[in-house]
Amino acid sequence: MQGNAAVMFASATSNSQDASGFAPADSSPHSISTSPPTNARYRVLLVDDDQKTLRLLRDILEDYPDITIVGEAGDGQEAVAMATAHHPDVILMDIAMPFLDGIEATRRIKANCSRTVVIGFAGQFVTRTYNAMRTAGASAFMCKNQVFAIYDTIRSVLGQ
Repeated sequence: MQGNAAVMFASATSNSQDASGFAPADSSPHSISTSPPTNARYRVLLVDDDQKTLRLLRDILEDYPDITIVGEAGDGQEAVAMATAHHPDVILMDIAMPFLDGIEATRRIKANCSRTVVIGFAGQFVTRTYNAMRTAGASAFMCKNQVFAIYDTIRSVLGQ
């Protein structure tokens, strides 16, 4: 589904999804937000083994006054350690990483930090990966070509 500006949700809380959990681009509420953010501060951990992706995510999210980046991890083991230390509200989790993949890292993080919301992040949509992330405890799944919708996805999974 690469090229389609839609977000996969593991949660069935949105009424704009079809039975597969897929929110089509034309009905998706996940576009660049023009409304001012709330005063709440969301603590976000970025996890990706690609430095360019980490930098892009940081550059996008730093523009929002209600987002605080609490750290960056380059692999799943580091992500688990940082999540345990920082207890972020949200983790943007790459799937394919060295040492420990995003699926197993998500499973371990959710076991220790049940209130942390994990958004899976991959280069392309693969049903098997989406299902594995959902089973591990991820609340949403995005393709990397949807990076500019990340802020609205964060707000959506946090119920904003």
